[in-house]
Amino acid sequence: QLFPATIKANIARMREDADDAAIFAAAELADVHEMISGFAQGYETLVSIDGSPLSGGQKQRIGLARAFFGNPRLVILDEPNSNLDTPGEMALARALGRAKERGITVVAITQRPALLRSVDKILVLRNGAVEALGPRDEILRRLSTTKPAAPRPDEGGKRDDQGGDEKRPGSGPQPGE
Repeated sequence: QLFPATIKANIARMREDADDAAIFAAAELADVHEMISGFAQGYETLVSIDGSPLSGGQKQRIGLARAFFGNPRLVILDEPNSNLDTPGEMALARALGRAKERGITVVAITQRPALLRSVDKILVLRNGAVEALGPRDEILRRLSTTKPAAPRPDEGGKRDDQGGDEKRPGSGPQPGE
C-alpha cells in the first residue's frame, strides 16, 4: 500500500529528512529506478489515495524500494510477486540477488513458484506445521517427486492408483502444478 504522496516520499517512508541519494539507492536495489525515471514526473509523480496512476505491479515494486530504504539487515516480503508481470518478476529476482550481495537477509512468503528460483533455502508449511526445510534445489526436487496423499477408500474418494486423474474437491493446487 502506498501513501497519497510522491513516489519519492513513499520510498522515503514519508521522512522529510531523507536525502535523494538514499532514495535512489533503495530504488536501484529494488530494480525500480529506470521504471520511475520513465514517468513524466519521475520521482515527483504524485500517487493518489487509490494508488493511481500506478498499476498494481508498479505499486508493489515501489513498495519493495521502500522496504530496502535505509539499509536494512532483514526484509520480510509477503507475496512480493502477487501483482507482477513477467518483467516485474525478473526485476524482483534481480533485486533479491542485489540484496543478497549486500548481505541483506530476505524472507519471502509466496504461493507463486517463480520466486523460488531466486532463493537459497525453502521452508514449506502445511497446516501450520513445518513439512520441509532445506536448500532450494533439494526441497524443489523433493516437492516435484512428492505426490499428494490419496484419500483412504473409507473416505469415499477414488484412490490415485484406481484410475482417474481428477482432483479431489477442495484439494487445491498441488506441488508441480
